[in-house]
Amino acid sequence: MGQGRIGQWLGLTTVAIFVLIVPLAFADQIEGIANAAVAKAEDNPVLVAVLIILALALDIFLPVPNGVTNTLAGAIFGFDLGMAVIWTGLMAASLMGYGAGALAARPLARRLLGEEELARAHRFAKGLGPLVLILSRPVPVFAELATLAAGMSAMPFRLFLLLTGLANLAVAFVFAGIGAAAMSTQSGTLGLVGAVGLPLAAWLAYRWWHQRRG
Repeated sequence: MGQGRIGQWLGLTTVAIFVLIVPLAFADQIEGIANAAVAKAEDNPVLVAVLIILALALDIFLPVPNGVTNTLAGAIFGFDLGMAVIWTGLMAASLMGYGAGALAARPLARRLLGEEELARAHRFAKGLGPLVLILSRPVPVFAELATLAAGMSAMPFRLFLLLTGLANLAVAFVFAGIGAAAMSTQSGTLGLVGAVGLPLAAWLAYRWWHQRRG
């Protein structure tokens, strides 16, 4: 088995762990957190919104299952406010990724991200273009790599802000809709689609498109 094939399997395994296995393995704990967040949001919605935004923002550095967090935001706050919360968190992560990529040569960025993650972003930056940045937004792993790569490749900040702003708005629209619908219909299946199914489908579709493009 060649190194390229090994790399593909490692990538698939990584995504499966964070997108599929983690939400399913900790389903009871996630449900408990979700129920607690819903209850807390009735008393202090601002605090819950801030915590969700913080979790989404830290995804650039930590393995946060965004599908779960995004769907939860829609379920707690409904479609309109949920979309705003999701978009704010995604934009914070995008800006942090761009900044970390722009500062990649500095020791702080290396300590926060690690040499391996920076090396992957450098490779990704070679083929980065506006379309790649847009299409990667809902894709686990690639979304973070794309923002790092945009900073490394010195993509004009205004262009980066426009592209990620619009693409993240589309992602927020979809997840807020799924979360709100899951809550209003009390559908665990629909919630699972947003938490697990959609991120996994986005990753598989992006891998297929990226391989054909390459």
